[in-house]
Order: sequence, then structure tokens, then C-alpha cells
Amino acid sequence: MWSEIRRYLRRYPTAVLTGIDSVGRPFSIRCKPEIDELTQRLRIQIPPTAELVAGPASILCHSHNLFLWKLRSFLVRGSLEPTDGAWLFRPVRFVPGIGVGGLPGMLRFARSKRRTAKHYLDQRGLARPQIPWAQLRAIQKNSLSQRD
Repeated sequence: MWSEIRRYLRRYPTAVLTGIDSVGRPFSIRCKPEIDELTQRLRIQIPPTAELVAGPASILCHSHNLFLWKLRSFLVRGSLEPTDGAWLFRPVRFVPGIGVGGLPGMLRFARSKRRTAKHYLDQRGLARPQIPWAQLRAIQKNSLSQRD
């Protein structure tokens, strides 16, 4: 897991840290995690005004182009703990997103999203929506031609 975090984290200038605030609500902030090889943790500077508390947290790294294509992402689950004027993020699980992990990663991502969508629709007794693929392809073609 640590080798994957090291490998992919260096490709992103910033990340989004999500944890719990002082009243128990989710709280997100953009940050620049620093790799601590010795402890295999991530050191994060957080402004003192952020009301994060120690506990479960996640770090999301993602990127895409101007048209939201070429999406790449991954998530690291773990816990956050204060230390020496900074915060330490202790990774527990690396979760590859779209565009990370090559073809196996893409397939894993697609399967998990299909399962999630099916579960959501089944719970609500809804049919799978019809997608207007021809219209979407026309929009994509138009946006790509405007870029040239």
C-alpha cells in the first residue's frame, strides 16, 4: 500500500483532506501532504482555523482536463492525529479510482460503480435510466472541435 501512495501522490500538486470537525460534521480542506518515509505516514499542515479533530479521515487526489476528461483519481483511507504543530495522516487503505492502476484499475472502478448504482436503484424500486448516448457524443465532438 505504501508504495502505491508514494508512487501516485507525487503526481498531484494538492489533495483534499476530509475528516471530522469539532461538532462531528464532515470537514474538507485542500492540502499538500508531505511523505514521511520513516514512519510511512503523511504530514499535513492545516491552518489553525480549521476545526478538525483526530479520528477517521481520507485523502482524495484527482485531476482532469478543462473538459473534465482524462480523469485520474485515488483515495487513501486512514486516521488523522495532531503532532508537533502539524497533523499526521496514518494510511490504512489505498483505493484506486479511475485512471489509476492501469486496465485492472479501470475495470475494478467500473464494476464497483455498476454495483453501487444497481444497489441504489434496487433499494428505491427504480429502473435503470436511459442515457442519450448520441446526444452526448455530439456534445463531446462539438467541445473537442471548439478546442482546436
